[in-house]
Amino acid sequence: MIKDISPKVINLVVLVSCVLLVLFMPFRKEVWYDETISMMCSKGLNPNSPIAISEGSRFSSAEFHKLNTISNVFTATVVDNSNSFLYNACLHWFTSVFGNSVSSYMLLSQLLGALTLIVVFLMATSFFGHNLFVSLAVLLLYLDVDFMGMSHEIRAYIMGMLLSALAGLSFFKFINDGSKTINLFFTALLSVAALLTHFLSVYIVLVLLLSILIIYKKSFFSLQNILALILPILLIAIFFYYSLSGIQIISSQNVKIKAKAMAEGFSYVKVLFGTLKFISLNFKLVFPAFINRYAVSLISVLSLFTLYFFAFKHATSYAIKRNLHLLFLLGISSSIFLALLCVKSGHYTALYYRYHSFSIPFSTLFVSYALWILWSKFKNQKFRIVALVAIFMLPCGVYYAVAVKSHTARLSYNHMQVAATILKNNVTEIEVPDWGDAYLIHSVMPADCKVDYVRNKVSTYFTLKNANGSVKIEKLAKDN
Repeated sequence: MIKDISPKVINLVVLVSCVLLVLFMPFRKEVWYDETISMMCSKGLNPNSPIAISEGSRFSSAEFHKLNTISNVFTATVVDNSNSFLYNACLHWFTSVFGNSVSSYMLLSQLLGALTLIVVFLMATSFFGHNLFVSLAVLLLYLDVDFMGMSHEIRAYIMGMLLSALAGLSFFKFINDGSKTINLFFTALLSVAALLTHFLSVYIVLVLLLSILIIYKKSFFSLQNILALILPILLIAIFFYYSLSGIQIISSQNVKIKAKAMAEGFSYVKVLFGTLKFISLNFKLVFPAFINRYAVSLISVLSLFTLYFFAFKHATSYAIKRNLHLLFLLGISSSIFLALLCVKSGHYTALYYRYHSFSIPFSTLFVSYALWILWSKFKNQKFRIVALVAIFMLPCGVYYAVAVKSHTARLSYNHMQVAATILKNNVTEIEVPDWGDAYLIHSVMPADCKVDYVRNKVSTYFTLKNANGSVKIEKLAKDN
């Protein structure tokens, strides 16, 4: 009976199952510092830019709501460091429709994660047709711990992952489907959107740009292609023109990090093996996650290059070889770029799993593509190929299961609980130690709430007042 089910149906069932798991799998959530910044910026607020509130000691919820404009979202983003504006804007509009609960903030990321699975499904289908390697690509992405984490985090990474994948989809359509100008336009436009979502997606954009120039050389510079790039280039130029002050903040932040790192020392060996570990994890050879040893990372990376070599050797056409190379370059671009960033900056901040997010759809597709090539060549050796697939699938499944089971939601901020108490007890006034506390509480309050915020900078408590008296709640805020 199972043999009678077409691969196309199985692929659709796998896709729908993974999408539903992203959307509905129980996931206990507590926000952490970076997420609070995204939430506040989406409301046009930033602790580093108190707007006019510093002029007085009292501010009403109605006055806060007046600040919740897209113009102030841009200003708050620039004051932060200009990064993630497009995500903050989408979060602004999304919560205006679905409300300000933490689950609503997180829902946007879940939906973006579901869409990323669909885009990878479409890319895999364009590469493999309707066979089970499409399911393999979808499953490997779903089982990626970074993907799952970012799909439930109130940050820009999953949106950047989606837009990078969409840019990649348009890119492969452009080079594999007649070099249509419309596909070039969408490649450029989606690349700009990815950059406006998170600056580190630049490593994907650079590979796409350089690949097009290398493939087409002088023939690329036709009038049609140049016209297709005008709008995307204009959009990114306008954004950087108006956000330059925020981008300069990144440089000052880096100087502070570097000064601290110099006291702790810097090792190129640590960068090298940290990079090897991330290459292994991103390309689904997750053994270093279980045994964090240099030798394990090195063997895993050598195994990856062995797979690459044999897939290239047995690829049957120029187009397949080119796709294989491009997927590998897109997948490994994060590791190379972030390693160089570490060397340039003199610290290890760039060796952070979130920063690899934008390359993960491509590293996932590379693994599936390489295995598909070997399967197509050696159909008479099905057992060996199935065993090779299992070498990727089983450890990824175990790693995912361990990560989900060990997931703990550490309470870093109690502002959400304070907001719930305000609503439950009809609180009309709350004293806060800092305006940033008021910003965060306001960010999770319903749009029709009516409460006055009063700053008491000598206090470490929230003081909630209603018709029956007042109650104090000690402030909890762990900014890391």
